[in-house]
Amino acid sequence: DIISLALKKGVDAIHPGYGFLSENAEFSKKCHEAGIKFIGPTAEMLDQLGDKVKSKLVAERAKVPVVPGLERTAGSDEEAREFAQHCGYPVMLKAAAGGGGRGMRIVREEKDLLREFHSARNEAKKAFGNDAVFIEKYIENPKHIEVQVLGDEHGNIVHLFERDCSVQRRHQKIIEFTPALSITPEQREAICQDGIKIAKAVDYYNAGTVEFLVDKSGQHYFIEMNPRIQVEHTVTEMTTGIDLVQSQILVAQGYRLDSDEINIKSQDAIKPRGFAIQCRVTTEDPMNNFAPDTGKIEVYRTSSGFGIRLDGGNGFSGSVISPYYDSLLLKSTSWALGFEDAVRKAKRALKELVVSGVKTNVDFLLNVLNHPTFLKGDCNTNFIGEHPELFDIRPREDAELKLLKYIGEKVINETKGEKPDFDMPLIPKLDKLENLSGTRQILDKEGPQGLVNWIKSQKQLLITDTSFRDAHQSLLATRFRTRDMEKIAPALSQMIPNLFSVEMWGGATYDVSYRFLKESPWDRLRSLREKVPNLLFQMLLRASNAVGYKNYSDNVVREFIQESAAQGIDIFRIFDSLNWLEGMKVAMEEVQKTGKICEAAICYTGDILDKTREKYNLDYYVSMAKELEKMGAHILAIKDMAGLLKPHCATVLVKALKDEINIPIHLHTHDTSGNQVATLLMAAEAGVDIVDGAFSGVSGLTSQPSLNSVVAALKNTERDTEIDLENARAISEYYSSVRPYYAKFESDLKSSSTDVYRYEIPGGQYS
Repeated sequence: DIISLALKKGVDAIHPGYGFLSENAEFSKKCHEAGIKFIGPTAEMLDQLGDKVKSKLVAERAKVPVVPGLERTAGSDEEAREFAQHCGYPVMLKAAAGGGGRGMRIVREEKDLLREFHSARNEAKKAFGNDAVFIEKYIENPKHIEVQVLGDEHGNIVHLFERDCSVQRRHQKIIEFTPALSITPEQREAICQDGIKIAKAVDYYNAGTVEFLVDKSGQHYFIEMNPRIQVEHTVTEMTTGIDLVQSQILVAQGYRLDSDEINIKSQDAIKPRGFAIQCRVTTEDPMNNFAPDTGKIEVYRTSSGFGIRLDGGNGFSGSVISPYYDSLLLKSTSWALGFEDAVRKAKRALKELVVSGVKTNVDFLLNVLNHPTFLKGDCNTNFIGEHPELFDIRPREDAELKLLKYIGEKVINETKGEKPDFDMPLIPKLDKLENLSGTRQILDKEGPQGLVNWIKSQKQLLITDTSFRDAHQSLLATRFRTRDMEKIAPALSQMIPNLFSVEMWGGATYDVSYRFLKESPWDRLRSLREKVPNLLFQMLLRASNAVGYKNYSDNVVREFIQESAAQGIDIFRIFDSLNWLEGMKVAMEEVQKTGKICEAAICYTGDILDKTREKYNLDYYVSMAKELEKMGAHILAIKDMAGLLKPHCATVLVKALKDEINIPIHLHTHDTSGNQVATLLMAAEAGVDIVDGAFSGVSGLTSQPSLNSVVAALKNTERDTEIDLENARAISEYYSSVRPYYAKFESDLKSSSTDVYRYEIPGGQYS
């Protein structure tokens, strides 16, 4: 599947990372056969070095000391007994394939051999698909030293010195550092040269790691070679200044090590400087036998500073940690000229790291860094097992998070004094009417163009009611519940049947429904559609953001639009906050395919009558409107999200647009300044086709202008809305009686304010 996808996407190279595919000879071979460059060694090299038994044979041919043992796998219980007796107890059982400490067991007595042998084979089979296990002499409490090598395809091989990886648990490395403090310069040179011998024995190229054990006498033994980049490569990069991953890619492109691109002129040119320490931060609980923890990360704050490098995994606020993937959250690497300074930086970085919602091993890592044995650089591979005091962990408290939770609890969930008594909502009494007819029936019968023609033929000002969406989004932080909409929906359908549309979906309602109201926005759409069969339903679509807060792929946006249309949305008001037409293109195209109305919006800002404001002038908006018409918009929306369109500006803008485009114009604004009823009336006089308003009970301030006021102002004029004012009053009273339920979510804005012309804050941002 990976190869097929790579070919489909035109990929010419694959970097396998440091997962198990990086040591899979078959995968490397398949890449080669498909004409894709595998960024790593050849399949033949992987076959020789990825298998621990074969790699020991390579080491013996290169005259590199190896751990005593038989160079073949044990295929049966009898062979396991025979091999163990040959090596002498204690012995180490090792999976022939793979790494990461899996399939490894220490056996000290013969009575435990078969149980551990079967366990190791089972684990190896599950992890690597290969249950081959070999047996070798177990070296007590050695140090684990590894050598980083790098070769090119022209026969040049260098080492980048060693790393001390002795701090490990169950053969899994936890903290690594370079250079190793516990070996002499002579030992370092011998180990590094033996690393080069192993690599040269197979004409190795690309990055690799040759691993050794060093016993108490200082003798080193080859144990395996990892023919890939290692998790801990960061410490080598920090001390040598060589980007190993970049070098891997350049080697795969055919560059020599001494080329200007890689710039390693010789072995002597590699001069390590300072000390580097890598700490692996995982979502594991040291107090529960390092069991991986799962859950949602509530807070995620990382450290920074000179000499700190962070290699992130799947950690961020809101990230869900599942049990199915690597528990590695972050690699924190520190560098300093001295080892003690590098330790201090490592500790500071860990202390500044804040992760809540899941358990981590941070406090355990701090205990290791503070331990005298570690500070001397003298840990062996059994260091953790020998020091149970490392598990004396006192969990840190996140004071900032506790304070935020306390404030949130106070603001959201606690009542201020006694819970108030609410009046019963005033729901108009209705006769059951059959065959209600309205604008939705026009769309169903005539299609989008038929509806457009109908709009253009109307003399009255058409009105969209925003009470179900933007009104409460702007006043009440989008907290209006579906149940409170369902109660008034039938009355809206019957008593105001000549509304143009009902804006009731999209914007922030989708997110808030799920996150705070614990409702399904889809259930809301279906329920209201059933109760209001005669009026067009309208939604706000954030172009490539759909109804979320990030960019989504085109296919997600397209599928969302198709499903929304199928569930009952008739008008899609599409906008891009930066007026980027290209960002609106996919959404507009898909809406046009649904047979629904594509209402494309220009976002208004500034003041077109202020000649000193040159960017967002009249020509800017007219030009954008003409482009949107060319892109297939059925209706043009003027989206004045901050309520900045002043009355006389509305006259100029609407008249100019009417002169240049041939599609209806729909005006949306917010009444923060208190001027916007006048803006709607002057826009109506200039010829605007449709305006947005909200019933008086949820209008004004950061919401839309009062629908009731506009209806009253235009009575007995050429643009009379033909909406029954008494019916509008009855519905408004319902909203007035329900609004106190949501008093806690009201913004602190108590009266109109012309400050909006200065700060230009959108209405929806206040609450």
